Amino acid sequence: MTKQTTFRTADAKPSGNISMPFGIIELVRAGFRRLGLYGFLDSFKTKGVPLSYVIELMCIHQLSGGASMNKCGADASSPLMISELCHGHRISRKTMERALDILDTYLEDVLDFIWRKLKTIYAIERTDVYVDGSHIERYGHKGRYTAVGEGGGTLQWQDQFMVAQLTEPSLPIKIEAYPGNLNDPPQYDDFIPQLMFMLEKGSMIVMDAGGSSKKTLDDITDNSMDYLARVRMNESDDAIIRDEKDSMMYIGRGVACIRHEFAASEKTNYLFFSVDRYILGMLAAERRTVKLANELKDAKEVMAGPKLNKLIKIKKNPFFRVNINSFDVSMTLDPWAEDDILKAAETDADDRCGWFKLQSSRRLASREALDMYRHRVGIEHLISSIKSVVKLKPLRVWAEGSVRGSLLLAMISQLMISMVRQDLEPELIEKKEDGKMIIAEHRPSNKAICESLVHWTVTVIPKDGFGTERIFSNESELSGRIHEILKQY
Repeated sequence: MTKQTTFRTADAKPSGNISMPFGIIELVRAGFRRLGLYGFLDSFKTKGVPLSYVIELMCIHQLSGGASMNKCGADASSPLMISELCHGHRISRKTMERALDILDTYLEDVLDFIWRKLKTIYAIERTDVYVDGSHIERYGHKGRYTAVGEGGGTLQWQDQFMVAQLTEPSLPIKIEAYPGNLNDPPQYDDFIPQLMFMLEKGSMIVMDAGGSSKKTLDDITDNSMDYLARVRMNESDDAIIRDEKDSMMYIGRGVACIRHEFAASEKTNYLFFSVDRYILGMLAAERRTVKLANELKDAKEVMAGPKLNKLIKIKKNPFFRVNINSFDVSMTLDPWAEDDILKAAETDADDRCGWFKLQSSRRLASREALDMYRHRVGIEHLISSIKSVVKLKPLRVWAEGSVRGSLLLAMISQLMISMVRQDLEPELIEKKEDGKMIIAEHRPSNKAICESLVHWTVTVIPKDGFGTERIFSNESELSGRIHEILKQY
């Protein structure tokens, strides 16, 4: 009897089996059914592959870790995948690009339809929201919104976007694209008026310092809504801190507050002092001290005898030579004089170490205002999820319509996860807060939900003749809980 002891790649034959992320497929299809997206999206495209099937496939691809439409089209091209994943339709890259253009054209209609569905499903009456923005790294500079901007600690080609999330339930409801080099205030000035059409009168809009321009805040109050925003401190705040320290009240979690109320309206300024921020400020002050010491040393060396190579870095190039015939150094401060050294330190000092300011158009308790602003971290987690879990970053499409379409696609994909997370029964855990043990609710993160569903796979094995065999793998306790929720959609 002869035994084969080697294996050659030429001998390998494809089995025809396919493995699919069963959990993600169930999530997206259940979410589409619950929101009524199948019939609604199909109304925008009457010929060829139904639009809902194309968007469904792209959502599944995104949530499964894919970021390339080429790969999405290739993965969905086999007969078995066409049957199992594409409802019997062949979906090409061109079809997907056309779908993104359609999403751009009807972006406001789709957002409005989803918003009305969410209000019905979750019986939403209060429409308080968090608003924030971020950037998306770009491959190249051809995009309509692409420009050089600061992101990730460096300058890069990027687009920017703004997103709004309900405070409760924690669901994204609006998204919009902006140029990569546009500052925060113009983005808020454009985004907030669009958002207010979706909100009820009296809603609270919570923003960071980017939304604290007078125009934005006035627009909010003129439309009978309220805001809570972080604002820049000024000299009058310094005077209040200096003169009204006796009115400071400790509100817990290492934070004390001085309130300043305006008699003519309910507008209130909150000057918070945070121990954690003070410690971070002290560490920054230590770094500034080291920097000042190095600058002082350099200044003394320059005064003793200025040398060109210590002041100017000359670029070397074999094709040219730089000639500097003379140079002059004028000293603005004396590095040996104590008064001048103090002046140099003051230019880089931060006398407000540990302090920050919130402003609200509605009179809130100090602890309530702080908690409401701190819970804004939820929208930061949402943005992180859109960029990393949903795989929006980096963006690979170029046309203006494709960019906005991709953003809407990412929001729909994220919404599928956010709805499940909202519907999961929270676990009760013990944690320490302000030196005391408390019972708090805990839900799994977006990343944990997505990973548990990606790992829950089904292998489809075609049988000789007709029919297929299905083998399910890697179902976890979390994916099982999610599956029970999806059955109710």
